[in-house]
Amino acid sequence: MERRAVFVLLGLLYLAVGTLVKAVTYEGPPKEILKGANWQITCKNLKDDEQVRWTRNGETLELELSSGQLTVKPGDGFSTLSATQARDSHDGNYKCTSDSADSFHLMIHYDVKIRVLTPKDVLPLVLECVNKSDKAVWMKENTSLSTALTGNEDIIKINNETGSLEILKDKKEVYGNYTCKVDNSTIKYKVVPKPIAFLAESTSVVEGEKLHLVCHAKEPSPGARISWTFGDQNYTESKDRVKISNSVETGIYGAVLNVENIEMTDRGNVICRMSYNWSDPNLAEHSSEAETFLRVKDKLAALWPFLGICVEVVVLCAIILVYEKKRNKAELEESDTDQSPDTHNALEPISLDEPLECYISLHEPLSTDLPISSPTLQSTKSVHFEPTSDNKPTPNKESDVRQRK
Repeated sequence: MERRAVFVLLGLLYLAVGTLVKAVTYEGPPKEILKGANWQITCKNLKDDEQVRWTRNGETLELELSSGQLTVKPGDGFSTLSATQARDSHDGNYKCTSDSADSFHLMIHYDVKIRVLTPKDVLPLVLECVNKSDKAVWMKENTSLSTALTGNEDIIKINNETGSLEILKDKKEVYGNYTCKVDNSTIKYKVVPKPIAFLAESTSVVEGEKLHLVCHAKEPSPGARISWTFGDQNYTESKDRVKISNSVETGIYGAVLNVENIEMTDRGNVICRMSYNWSDPNLAEHSSEAETFLRVKDKLAALWPFLGICVEVVVLCAIILVYEKKRNKAELEESDTDQSPDTHNALEPISLDEPLECYISLHEPLSTDLPISSPTLQSTKSVHFEPTSDNKPTPNKESDVRQRK
């Protein structure tokens, strides 16, 4: 028995080690990928019967695969996901299988230097060229400055000694894309206003359901990045049940927050922070945040009002039934005790010591020879019959013979 137990333990240990050795691993770009460059991610140590399904931030890539933006190349124990041109939406965490514990984070780098301009910034805002030269050529939106800023020439100035561009005023016309060329060198800038994040004041979710939030920008802010605070923790990428993804509408990285299986303890403030550069020395002035209060409703929240209504109906029905029962009982008792005088007298026994008058309607005249068999009635009462004109005798009070004892 002891040997058998040892062999069983060794077998389990071998399986555990084999499982760890065959865990899925990833290989990809070691650094950030420039926007527009090609990239590929390889998933290794796949089992023969393991189903490969690439996802980014927990979402499928079927649309991008069908359109040709992304391609998958299968192999013996591996699978490679690649793209010929990096896009903003490619930034995120990639997995090749649903049960993979690890993931590969691909980060897209922008070759455009972003400068935020606000009324609180100290002017002028200086944009330096690649090399300090008086031969620098500046363009805005791929056109000359004189053409792009016609009528607003006073908001910019070019330093002839260094070739740098100085922005002198904070106006709407100054925002946009700038390019400086010196010989074969080029540098790009993007001057933008402060991003303004926006969230609804409050959000309600039923316990156990999925939370879906989108951090909107009040003005188009391409290139901005978002950081979320949920449950006293900061998230810039997906982790556990918190999934971060890009917004399809705005293209802002991390603008969408999805949280699976919301719990009652998740109630509280959810904050999104928007910035173009988290290492910006003036981050407080060049970034913004918005928050929403998350309300978590009980699963049975809709049941309690329904039960309350049912209880009210039952109580009202019971009150009506009791009232009707008592009212019917009172009416019966009143009908037994409260009789009319005529009905009461008709039920009383007849006293033979008092005179009695009887009126009997006859169809034919009564024979005078008809004997009266009751001696008592002969001695105490008298009856008079008188036929009517139509041979239907009716009583006539004025012609009745009344005898009193």
